[in-house]
Amino acid sequence: MHSFSKTLIGSLFVLSPLSAAMAADQVHQLPVITNTVANIVEQDSQKTLAAVTVINREEIERKQFTSLQELLRTVPGVTYTNSGGLGQPTSISIRGTGSTAVLVLVDGQKLGSATSGQTSFEHLPIDQIERVEVVKGPRSSLYGSEAVGGVIQIFTRKGTQNGVKPFASLKYGSHETYDANVGVNIRQDNSWATLSLAGLKTQGMDVTTLPTETDKDGYENYSASIKAGHQFNDQFAADFNVLYVNGETNYDSPYNVNPYNKVEQNVYGVGFTYSPVDLWKTQLKFGRSEDKYETFSADKSTGVFDTTKDSISWLNTLSFNANNTLLVGVDYLNDQVDSTTNYDEKERDNVGYYAQYLGDFGRVNLQAAIRLDDNEQFGDHTTGNAAVGYSFNDNYSTYVSYGTAFRSPTFNDLYYPGWSNPDLVPEESENIEIGFKGSQWLNWSVSAFHNEIDNMISGGTNIAKAKIKGVEAELGQSLDNFTWNLNYTYQEPEYNSGATKGNQIAGRAGQLLNVSADYTMDKWTLGGSVHAEDQRYKDAANTTSFGSFATADVRLTYQATPEFSVQAKLANMFDKEYYTVYDSFDDYYYRQEGRTAWVTLRYAMK
Repeated sequence: MHSFSKTLIGSLFVLSPLSAAMAADQVHQLPVITNTVANIVEQDSQKTLAAVTVINREEIERKQFTSLQELLRTVPGVTYTNSGGLGQPTSISIRGTGSTAVLVLVDGQKLGSATSGQTSFEHLPIDQIERVEVVKGPRSSLYGSEAVGGVIQIFTRKGTQNGVKPFASLKYGSHETYDANVGVNIRQDNSWATLSLAGLKTQGMDVTTLPTETDKDGYENYSASIKAGHQFNDQFAADFNVLYVNGETNYDSPYNVNPYNKVEQNVYGVGFTYSPVDLWKTQLKFGRSEDKYETFSADKSTGVFDTTKDSISWLNTLSFNANNTLLVGVDYLNDQVDSTTNYDEKERDNVGYYAQYLGDFGRVNLQAAIRLDDNEQFGDHTTGNAAVGYSFNDNYSTYVSYGTAFRSPTFNDLYYPGWSNPDLVPEESENIEIGFKGSQWLNWSVSAFHNEIDNMISGGTNIAKAKIKGVEAELGQSLDNFTWNLNYTYQEPEYNSGATKGNQIAGRAGQLLNVSADYTMDKWTLGGSVHAEDQRYKDAANTTSFGSFATADVRLTYQATPEFSVQAKLANMFDKEYYTVYDSFDDYYYRQEGRTAWVTLRYAMK
């Protein structure tokens, strides 16, 4: 039997020790979960005409995630590669697309490096996150470039209860890891504010299999966030947000002595909302994100890559009635590069104009969007999206959608000395999707997708093509004391041109599985999770591969008082050895963490 199939069967037995409890518990319909990432406006995720996953603060704490990438790996169709544990370079893939084909937003502001085109997920602290929303499939018709595989929207901490509510956590774990967070939520009448501080420091592990490098590669991260706002009257409100992240990572290299890098990721935003009449709401936002990266060897700087994204967006929402909504917007983005590497161009502007219609006609729902991007480097680019949904009744529905997306070349693609090409054009994609959703005593969804990507950038040219098709399935249920969920993804990410046509795209797994369950007994909550991935190839020729793997975690929470809890977690409990990154030039692997243990103390005033 295939090793992944064994894992699938074995994971189902993870639920069996708790299955007897299900018979005694009363089934509850899961609460309505809304999202804004799919269509900018807030919608019930079960009624959204797209595949959407939302993970809130309660789930983050219950499952005791230690990093953002660990959280994202539990989302259907999402996986990552990592170069050695906490703080080491991490790339996210959605539905078999590359890491540069995933758009990341923090509090509505685009994040990521303008030079590499990637977001440093490893430095975004899990302690600062209130909520994560992920939509799969193309969304360039609303957000512009990068939204080929999907969009990840991250919201920093924000309280909802009136009064002054402090919170704090202290975690200790393997590799001499210390992680602390303290903050306060304040809400009074029409004013609110949340301030949060966090810090993490770990000795780390030896991140590579290089025989000449056996030292531990440590990491530290310090961050602060603040969000505040005020509702002046029924028509006018204002808010602002700041996220500051500072990290330092040691790593191994066969060419440098004691190499390490320093990183800053900062996000700033201010927004105004005005509703002069019930029909019309207008929103104006100003934002900036910074991605600062500097490398060192033997305490001497060897390179600086600082990029900045400044943005202005103006969104108008016209609600003609409860069933017909029109959104019209324009946004401006300016990318800037400040680097010790000499780029021929160091700045570019993009202006996007878009419109979206949302219609509800009883059992039939419609969604249509179109966007024009005017970029000073590659000119105009138009994308669109259309979807129609049908509700069989209040609990079961289906949808079909078609969308186009694109990814603009990065500054590295266009101007990095030695291997860039200033004549590159954007990558383009077409995606067709059909989905089914249900929510009554059981929340479930099934979606099938077919995505074709042209003009893929490879080796400084636009010659590569890809075809990715697959199916995702998700189940979830909540009883009195028992909550469980399961998701499974089967996908075929293939090259669609050249000598490798028909081969599996290097670094992309064909099957993904997540199983999770939690059972509460009085003040105790016992839980467990399994994550499994099929093999992925190291090269485009599909000659060698990383083996398939599965990891299992167990966790325990004791709720001593309504405000105070003690948690413990054993991750990768069977100490599975596996790899996701390989350096073919020097023939070595980047290690993944084996068995680790964590203890967390939490306090949150109710």
